[in-house]
Amino acid sequence: MKPTIGRHCPKCNYFSSLEAHQGNYSCPNCTQHWGKLENLDNLFDEGCPFCPCRQFYLSKNFNQALGCAVMFLGIIFVPWTYGLSLPFFWLIDLVLYKRVKSIVNCYRCGTEFHNFNYPKRLKTFMHHIGLKYDKYR
Repeated sequence: MKPTIGRHCPKCNYFSSLEAHQGNYSCPNCTQHWGKLENLDNLFDEGCPFCPCRQFYLSKNFNQALGCAVMFLGIIFVPWTYGLSLPFFWLIDLVLYKRVKSIVNCYRCGTEFHNFNYPKRLKTFMHHIGLKYDKYR
């Protein structure tokens, strides 16, 4: 799969997913210039091409509502299964979680980087770091 970049436009709030390439990026809806991507290879060492942030976090490219729906089904069946549905649906949720790829997100602008080779030093979202960037969103 080709690397793609997904982000909300800061001007019109339109979400777009664009194929990653070296060069300039702009909003397909309002044509506002977002930034320039210099190098695809060491992108996460240089910082976000769309904002002055150098911190990224990993998340799963999974619909959270679907994950909650799976667990909600397990909760609904609790009275009839005497609680045995919870481990079963938890296992389904775990298998889905393990199979879904991780994406990289920018803490400040929220840009999503799909199908990129990311460094192993990146961690999942850390709230104490996210609080620093809340004022920019």
